[in-house]
Amino acid sequence: MAPALILSTLPPELEEFSFQSLDVSFHDYGDDVMGLMCGWPLVFDLPALNTRPPVESLLYILNGLAIAPTSWEKGVEGVVDPPGLSKWLVTIIASPLEWIRNDEVKEVVWEAASTRLAERCGRTAMPSQTRTFQIPLPFSQKSINLSLHEPTLTADNLGLKTWASSYLLSKRLPLLGLPTFSPSAKALELGAGTGLVGLAAAAIFKIPILLTDLPDIVPNLQHNANTNSASGTTVSVSVMDWRDGVDEVVSEGEKYDLVLAADPLYSPEHPRLLVGMVRKWLKKGTHGRAVVEMPLRDGYGSERGDFRSRMERAGLEIKSEGVETGVDDWGAGGEVECWWSVWGWNGDCGVSSIKALGDDVGLD
Repeated sequence: MAPALILSTLPPELEEFSFQSLDVSFHDYGDDVMGLMCGWPLVFDLPALNTRPPVESLLYILNGLAIAPTSWEKGVEGVVDPPGLSKWLVTIIASPLEWIRNDEVKEVVWEAASTRLAERCGRTAMPSQTRTFQIPLPFSQKSINLSLHEPTLTADNLGLKTWASSYLLSKRLPLLGLPTFSPSAKALELGAGTGLVGLAAAAIFKIPILLTDLPDIVPNLQHNANTNSASGTTVSVSVMDWRDGVDEVVSEGEKYDLVLAADPLYSPEHPRLLVGMVRKWLKKGTHGRAVVEMPLRDGYGSERGDFRSRMERAGLEIKSEGVETGVDDWGAGGEVECWWSVWGWNGDCGVSSIKALGDDVGLD
């Protein structure tokens, strides 16, 4: 027999239904269901479907089996699965649930079982979720919580996921020793994804920030910006395709004191495009900074080398850098090493020499 599960919360799915509308008698189910209705903690075994378990018990157990989104501070959170759980969930999904007379409730049971199974099939199979990330504030014992919605992930839309490098960079921002920002300073995040880095920067540095990404990513990015708006911060969202307007000349007043990017390299062309955006948008002078963090993924060494080379050819130099380790839930999950770097304009590289570099920096 599978080990017992100790559950103590009423499933939210039941809140949408009136128990009286289910046409069942709780007195027929004994003390367990009556205890459930009174909010007492109960102990259940995974019930065999041939025993026709009460729908209340099924939903109660299915709710208790939910896996919470990964916090990345404590690793994967959730219950310890009893043996045979996946087979039990599949059995529920395949069962006609003939003893449940309400078709709407059947759909709720099937949906709950399907969701619990999907949660155990890796990040790409998981339904939409909301993660909460805790970011420490500088010179304070306080922290901020950023709750980010992540839609169902598809292989062609990786910007809908929060990546390990984003979380690591968000926590590292107040430790980077960046120049003091003037009252008129502003920041830009390239490839913002779910917005974690930019939203953290807005809260930490108290300067306006523009979060940018591709058209398919921006609606969810805007949702997260709206959800996490805080007093004293100004966050805007816009579409920015790195292929567009690379040659466009922008004034110094349009440029940004701080440019951020996390996990920005996924193809051989990305170093060229990313450096083109940094060159275009980072304000000249001794105080401009570009901060980039990326995982040390196998097979992407040439892209990282190309990025470093192009940044140096653009007249930028590393002010500080390091390697740190985090966790991720992509694929098999586990630890991920990431390289962070802070870039500023080379002291010998003025505005005129930057312009003279031309297409060699970001476009060829």
